[in-house]
Formats: sequence, structure tokens, C-alpha cells
Amino acid sequence: MRRKILFGVDYTDSELIKLLLYLFVGGTAALVEWALFYLFFHYLLSGLSLTLLTMLATALSFCLATLYHYFLGNVLVFDSGSRYKRGKELGLVFLVSCIGLAFNLLLMYIFVSLLDWQPMLSKVLAIIFDSCTGLPESSSEASSWAFSADEPSAPLPSPIMLVMSNPWSWICNGYSE
Repeated sequence: MRRKILFGVDYTDSELIKLLLYLFVGGTAALVEWALFYLFFHYLLSGLSLTLLTMLATALSFCLATLYHYFLGNVLVFDSGSRYKRGKELGLVFLVSCIGLAFNLLLMYIFVSLLDWQPMLSKVLAIIFDSCTGLPESSSEASSWAFSADEPSAPLPSPIMLVMSNPWSWICNGYSE
């Protein structure tokens, strides 16, 4: 693993700093997704039906936020390319992230088209609901599913990987090696 240094501090072996940075990356990725959804919904995709507009804005903002999360997560937290080449890794991350996108689209359809809720509020609630279910909503969560410790060459999961695979379970039950 290559050394991780931020503001002159080497945090390569610090799981706590990686956890805090992971939460920062995830939080900013959610903000990016909400901002992009707002832009796509209100300015870039006008003239479409409400349902189609909502679905396109949701899918575009999700994909761009997943890309943001993948790259920032690899810069700050993960060691990209250690198991697979970066292109294959990114492809696998997006493949697994499709589960989260499908669930997100379903929630948006229910909230906006069936329940007639406001689209931006629906987007915020959909992301919160997705996070509570433990589905792979983002690239780093998806990578913990795609590159599981069940593979023969994989190391045992670290606390950071356990948090990413299901943060609510880890918070409620704690972590022990």
C-alpha cells in the first residue's frame, strides 16, 4: 500500500483517520449528488415529463457523484489498483453501484410520481433511506462488496471495510477483531 499523507501527517496505518476521511468523502459525495440533481432537474433537463425528468436527473447525479466518491475515496482512503487494474476496478464499482442506483430510482419514482412529493426533498430522503438499508450507494461501499474477503487472496477485512459494508450494523454492534 502506498503511503497516505495529508497536511504532512502520515495516516497510512490509522484506521480512525481513514474512517473520518471516509465519512467526509461520503458526506461531500451526498452534497455533490444533491447539488447535481438540483441543477439537472431545474436547469439542464427542462421540457420533459416530471417522471422522466426525475429519473434522468437522479441517474446522472448518482453516476457523477459515484465517480466523485470513487476518485476522492482512492486519493484519501483507499489504495486503488492494488488488486485489479484501475479500469477494471472502476467498472466493477459501477456494476455493483447499479444496485444502489436501481433502489434510488425506485424510491424517487414512488416519492415523486406516486406520492407527489417535492423532487428535492424526495432526493434527500432517498439517499438517507438508501444509507440506512446498507445497499451499495457509493463507490467505496460497492468496492467492499465487489472485493470481499471471501476471495482466496483477499486480506481479512479491516474496521474501515466493515464500517463501509454496513455502517449502521457497525455503529450499533461495535467492532471487535
